[in-house]
Formats: sequence, C-alpha cells, structure tokens
Amino acid sequence: MIQIVYWIWYSIGAVLLLTIGVPEYLNFSNGLFLVFYALCALSLVFGRQLNPAMSNQPHEWWRRPAVWLIAFLMWLGGMGVEWLGVHSGWPFGEYSYSFLFGFHVFSVPFTLGFAWIAVVGNAALLSGGGHGVRGRLIRALKVGTWALVMDLVLDPVMHQREFWSWEGVGGFYGVPWTNFTSWFIMGAILSLLLPPIDYNPSLQRRGKLLYQMFILLFGLLALQDGLYGSTIIAAVAIFVAEGSHQYAVRKQVPIL
Repeated sequence: MIQIVYWIWYSIGAVLLLTIGVPEYLNFSNGLFLVFYALCALSLVFGRQLNPAMSNQPHEWWRRPAVWLIAFLMWLGGMGVEWLGVHSGWPFGEYSYSFLFGFHVFSVPFTLGFAWIAVVGNAALLSGGGHGVRGRLIRALKVGTWALVMDLVLDPVMHQREFWSWEGVGGFYGVPWTNFTSWFIMGAILSLLLPPIDYNPSLQRRGKLLYQMFILLFGLLALQDGLYGSTIIAAVAIFVAEGSHQYAVRKQVPIL
C-alpha cells in the first residue's frame, strides 16, 4: 500500500513541479514526499522476499520493532549530521534551510531525517549484498557512490529553488565539493545499519525503478533550471543503474 501511495504522490508532484510549480498552500507536500519515499524504501529493504529468514510475515515488516529501531537510528544520524552542518558549517559547508520541507527542529527540517533513510535505503537496494564484514564494507562504498550521484543532481536543484541556501560560492552550481564528499561518507556509514539484502529480481527491480524515477524527476528539473551538468549526470546514472541491474540478473540465481 505504501508503494501505491508513494507513486501517486510522486506522479502528482512531478506534474506540478514540471509545469506550474507546487502552490504555496501545498508546501506541506514536500516534506510528506520525503516521508513516503523513506517508507517505500524501507518496505523494499525489509520485505520478506528480499530476506526470507528475517520474518515469517511477508508483508508485515512494519510490525517488527527492529525495523523501526534501525529507521530511527538512521533518522537520528541524518538529523544529527544536518544539525552539525547547519550550526558549524562542518562537514557539508555553510548553509541554511527554508521552511519548504516543514517545521524545523534546531534549524533543521524534521523531514530531512527521512530523506537520509530514503536515499540510503534506495542506494542499498541498488547495491545489494552486505553479508559479513567485507560484504558490508563493499556495499557501504557502493551505497556512498549512489548517494553521491543522487546529490550531484538533487542539491543544485534544491539550492536553485531555495529549499536551502549555500553561503559560499564556487563548487558545483554553488554547492561546495565538501558537501558531496560528506554525502558519500554519510551514505556509506548509515548503510552499515541495514541488514544484508539477498538477490531478488522482482523487488530489486522496484528499487532500481525507485532510484531511476527520482533522479529522472530532478534531472528534468535541472534541465528546466539550466543546470545541464546535473541533467547529464542524471541521464548517465539512469543508464548505469539499469546496466548494473541487468548485470546482476545475469550473474545471480533468483531466490524463489
């Protein structure tokens, strides 16, 4: 059900953003989009089809306390590093948030923690694996890379549309390079909280589509705003995600 809600919300939001824009009285929908994206990613990561040994209830992942503990720790980690960034300028750089993502907790929108859950969870679905110490470290590097690529598309658009503002100049469309490095590192660290993700072509295809459609939307917004570098990165990322998935399909044996 949450996936249906997300895709309906995504479709309406995409049409508004690419045409007339989101009306001011619907600004609350920006934050809800992040919440739905996070829940959609969690539903895939913790679905029994991805890891049958984790639950005897295939479609009731939300009833497992461990899921919400992990989600809370990811939310807390994301909010914590955002708080540090806003108040100290480290590790991302000097920036501040508007209220377009909802009310603030210590100058950080409450919904930003869900953004970290969504991005890291979605990147983990693309990366797969995570068994053993070596497997988790390898997956962490992959997750950090997918998160970095997404931010190269997302951050310039959000800065241009004043969801948040960077104080300095230079970098990539006004976004300092330290921000992208920090996204890679934080994405990798937060992914260590997630359980191993066994190969399953159906659900991992959904995870790939989730990533592709998100980055497609912001790639088109970047095109509208004249941020052509971000548009090119989005196009390349969509094709690389597809190629990575097709490679996994050929190399893996599906779990029935």
